[in-house]
Amino acid sequence: MAEEIVEITIGADGRVAVEVQGIGGTGCLDATEDLLALLGGEVEAQDLTAEAYVDQEHAGEARERQARGGT
Repeated sequence: MAEEIVEITIGADGRVAVEVQGIGGTGCLDATEDLLALLGGEVEAQDLTAEAYVDQEHAGEARERQARGGT
C-alpha cells in the first residue's frame, strides 16, 4: 500500500500550500478538511492532481500494483 502524505508549506508571505499524495479520488479533500478549518477555512485556489480523478474504487488496486512493481 502506498504511503499517504500531506505536505504543508508556509510561505514567507504567510500563505499556506497543502499537497496530498497517495490518496486516490477526492479523498484528499476529506483528509484535509479539518486542517483547512484550523487554518482559517478560506481557500484561495485549489488545483486537483491526476490522482484526484482516479475512481476511488480502483485507486486501491492501482496502489497495490505499484507496490508489487507493476504499472
